[in-house]
Amino acid sequence: MNPVSAATVKDAPVSITALQIVQQALQPEATPGSLAKMAEQDPAFALRVIAAVNSAAFGITRRVGDVRQAASLLGVRGLRSLGLSLALSDMVPPDDGSEVLLANCIRRAVAAQLIAEQFGERDRDIFFTAGLFLEVGLLLRARDSLGAVIQIARAPAAQRPVFERTFGFPEHPARGAELGTEFHLSEETIEAIRCHHQSEPPKSLVGRVAWLAERVAGVWEGGDVASARTLALESCQRLNLSEEQLSELMRKIPDAVTATGAAFDRDVGAQKSYEALLVDVNRGLIELTHSYEAVVRRLEVLLQEKDELTQRLAEANDSLERLAHTDALTNLPNKRALEQALIRDLARADRDKTNISLVVVDVDHFKKVNDSYGHAVGDEVLKRVAKALSSNLRTGDLATRYGGEEFVLVLPGTNAFGAKLAAERIRKFLEKQRYEAAGQSFSVTASFGIATLCGPGCGGLSKHLFSEADAALYVAKTSGRNRTVVHGEG
Repeated sequence: MNPVSAATVKDAPVSITALQIVQQALQPEATPGSLAKMAEQDPAFALRVIAAVNSAAFGITRRVGDVRQAASLLGVRGLRSLGLSLALSDMVPPDDGSEVLLANCIRRAVAAQLIAEQFGERDRDIFFTAGLFLEVGLLLRARDSLGAVIQIARAPAAQRPVFERTFGFPEHPARGAELGTEFHLSEETIEAIRCHHQSEPPKSLVGRVAWLAERVAGVWEGGDVASARTLALESCQRLNLSEEQLSELMRKIPDAVTATGAAFDRDVGAQKSYEALLVDVNRGLIELTHSYEAVVRRLEVLLQEKDELTQRLAEANDSLERLAHTDALTNLPNKRALEQALIRDLARADRDKTNISLVVVDVDHFKKVNDSYGHAVGDEVLKRVAKALSSNLRTGDLATRYGGEEFVLVLPGTNAFGAKLAAERIRKFLEKQRYEAAGQSFSVTASFGIATLCGPGCGGLSKHLFSEADAALYVAKTSGRNRTVVHGEG
């Protein structure tokens, strides 16, 4: 298992010891004593551990004097949870307004812990960690875009992914799941982080607890408090928790958030009580919320339009790219595509020490076809020749229109003998085809010139290869046409 490094969280002043303890706590042989020994090597971190354990958040009745006592009381999972908490709290810049970021994270962590208690779970560390990571995907942007991140964090919880997209940020559930993977959290916890904004709760207990913690925490975080509470209550009922249980845990959350922030030696701002939140539900707030929600709906429409335009632009660019590399008459790749393919396949032949053959094809007496039957018939002849070329090649070979009545075939992995067999097969096929025009029946033939190179040493010789194939074509045409000539043969 790869060690977690401070680089895991870009540009954040995360304690190296905290990350090392998180990593070591995952090992089967980890003990509170071994983790305490690691913590003692970083006096500043050790002091933070002792201060955290002695805080109201941990509820330990007797005072802890050293890190070994703290480790003994917390256990391996508790130390790991504390290490993660300290590491993530260090991700939040100590700037004005940033306390909302840490408060949102802690609120979900303590909500998850309290919900787990309602389900009778004693080992609450895994739930605390899952809740702590729900908003961490947003924290990762704080160092670079603090103002935008604070603005998003102050938006109603349910609309945060929409606001993230307006700022061009990746949505925090996916990014948080990625960081959870880097921290080697369990698969169930990673799924809980990834799915906490989905409409349906995950199947695992930690996923369901985190899903509910998101909705409970949202009651404190902007928007219509009454509607947010209704959503939290409906979510509780889906998980078989009563309204009384919801009210009980919501009364505990503000003090728990403040105590946990103090344990990390960070200010999380004033935490409004549940009763005070309900008092705030007045007409002015509701009207403001309705206006705000209208803006959100408009943002969603604009984002959908943006996504559709982006998709259409990508499709248009793909179409332009195809047009730039495709002959309009025959739909074969054009001269530009040939040049790119030849560079690529010569480099591959050079690297793999294999053959590559080039076949230049010229329709015999094509001008006579145009003069006798007209350009429309001539175009039809070229289209049928193009179809004959492409349909008689292997997968991986390339038929292109070079210009006028001239075509070029690229045959990777083919020596001169194999190229001549392929050319002869096509030549005989072409001379058997009949065309009808002006009440007359006629046929056309073609001449073929072949050149072959073999790696290594053939990379970059596209002009040389084409020149040799063209010279072979010249011999084929001057010696009677409707024949195949390999460059260098008697």
